[in-house]
Amino acid sequence: MFRVVILLLFTNLFFYLHLSGNISKYINMKYSFLSYSMIYALFFLTIVEGIRWYLKEKKSEIELECHECHHDHSHDHKKLSFGKKLKRTVSYTMIVLPALTGVFLPVATLDSQLVNAKGFSFPTLEDGADRYGMHQILNPDMSKFMGQDAFTDLVKKEFKSYKGNDHITLTDEDYLKGLEVIYNFSGEFVGKTMTMKGFSYNGPGLNGNQIFLFRFGIIHCIADSGVFGMMIQFPENVHIPNDQWYEVTGTMDTMYYQPFKMKIPILKVTDYKIIEQPKDAYVYRNSF
Repeated sequence: MFRVVILLLFTNLFFYLHLSGNISKYINMKYSFLSYSMIYALFFLTIVEGIRWYLKEKKSEIELECHECHHDHSHDHKKLSFGKKLKRTVSYTMIVLPALTGVFLPVATLDSQLVNAKGFSFPTLEDGADRYGMHQILNPDMSKFMGQDAFTDLVKKEFKSYKGNDHITLTDEDYLKGLEVIYNFSGEFVGKTMTMKGFSYNGPGLNGNQIFLFRFGIIHCIADSGVFGMMIQFPENVHIPNDQWYEVTGTMDTMYYQPFKMKIPILKVTDYKIIEQPKDAYVYRNSF
């Protein structure tokens, strides 16, 4: 019976995540067909396990009738059953908890607090960094997932769609792709106009008129998520709190950023406005 309940709970969990739209906070939606398949697979397994449980109960009733006169044997059997049930209850409880918390606990949208918790540093500069478990900062570097040669060919191909544009707008659909091109060909975009949106973050080593504008991006799933964006510079000093959403337009340039010990692109703001957090605060890598 416990197995039937567990399967029902996990079926409900996946169904709820899709129905509420919260599945997009765990995986890249181009893989959503896999989680959709899980709903049908778990539902099918629930039916199969339900039939097995029903047949097993029927068999137990018949065996109990055959041995109801053997009191001592029945007593020992009950002791053994209690011990097994206790172990199973503990095991099943540990399995059920994720299914319950996934439904009843609220899903938090990642923000600047995670940036502070993880530390604002460039993973490629860290010795011994796990190339598959790292959370990237600023530049979405797909070479960690597909190999350097394939990545070089990809970014050169994607660069062609931006090269001739004097005004670049990073939309939700091409946010990560566009940033990847800009970081790899930053010199080619100096002097061009760009529009982007994201949440503010007061990173280390900034002047009074500088701030970072970020979006949390998911490559495959939440395990390889990163905070991607760009440093933006206002004409004068500003005081902007973390996690304020902006849409900004400005002129592209580059600068040497001491904390990373490298040159990075910077957007010199000419126009900006406060906006509401988008319905889906995350962006995804939709092409490789």
